[in-house]
Amino acid sequence: MEILQITPEQAQAFLESEVAANEIDPSFLQTPAWAQVKAGWGSKVIGFYEEEKLLGTALVLARKIPKLNRYFLYIPEGPALAAKYLEQAIPLLREYAISQNGFALRVGPMVIKNRWESEAIKEAFADESKKSLQQVTPTWINPDANAIKNILRSNGFNPSVDDVNGFAAGQPKYIYQLALTGKSEADVLAGFNQLWRRNIKKGEKENVEVIRGSRADLAKFHKVYLETAARDHFTPRPLSYFEKMWDAMRKNNENNFTLFLAKWNETIIAATILVTLNKHSWYLYGASSAYGREARGSNVLQWAMMQQSLKSHCDIYDLRGITSTVDQNDAHAGLIQFKVGVGGYATELIGEWDLPLNKLLYRAFRAYLNRK
Repeated sequence: MEILQITPEQAQAFLESEVAANEIDPSFLQTPAWAQVKAGWGSKVIGFYEEEKLLGTALVLARKIPKLNRYFLYIPEGPALAAKYLEQAIPLLREYAISQNGFALRVGPMVIKNRWESEAIKEAFADESKKSLQQVTPTWINPDANAIKNILRSNGFNPSVDDVNGFAAGQPKYIYQLALTGKSEADVLAGFNQLWRRNIKKGEKENVEVIRGSRADLAKFHKVYLETAARDHFTPRPLSYFEKMWDAMRKNNENNFTLFLAKWNETIIAATILVTLNKHSWYLYGASSAYGREARGSNVLQWAMMQQSLKSHCDIYDLRGITSTVDQNDAHAGLIQFKVGVGGYATELIGEWDLPLNKLLYRAFRAYLNRK
């Protein structure tokens, strides 16, 4: 195997290929378009080749240390490479990072460690002795996960965060997904709990209108998003960030990025962003207003995004990050309970891993990240 630099067009074609869908299920964070969204980062796209055959790709983001020609390299939710090739690829990535003046390399292979079906999670919430998914027997355990973690460790990598709940800087370690393969709309609806089905019917009864927004409508999304940020105490991104995302991700295919707005009584009460790559779709951003909450706009938009994912022949609808909590008293409990209502399953990934190549610079960079 060898690593070669490739063009963004080559990478995008591979990520949209049938091989990628069947063997890798790549993340949208590995698309060249994502590099255009990340201000302050440089980027390169590389390919993993064996006998001139392209086996996988990686978007490598690079952040330069001021006044030094040294870089923090980051492959978010990647490389986009089948797990069976990681043993060969990891040492090559180390060599590549050194060749690019990297003082550290962070990777996030999308390797599943454990999976819990929704019924197991519901039972755990009902059991007061259970506080975390780590105390719940997984529905499925990946027999290869520990071997891949050992490959990373043997090549000098360490887990990049110590947060067992999986809610820290970087990409989430715990995610929630809904399988769509072979399902109709009726099948998906049948998997919802009673509250979800009732809320969707409530939205229909209230005549909530679902609008697929234009670029100009991002301002309407952003207004509700700012209200959500103030209510939930997180730092919002500027409107320009979402405009840049629209421009970059819709360039190749308009279906790759869709803005959904829920309108009720002539007012936007909820808004979401859906991202699609190959046979996988992601609920990327959501926002809701305190006004009109009783019309259940958020549930209506979730259902609209699932319907579009089915029409796009997606195998997975991804509700993105959760924490590992199954404690009713935890502040994050509502997030996982909302997502469990659609059926589906919680997934624990092996997480992100760091390779310090210059330990002094790496420690300084970590300290800087922890202050932010």
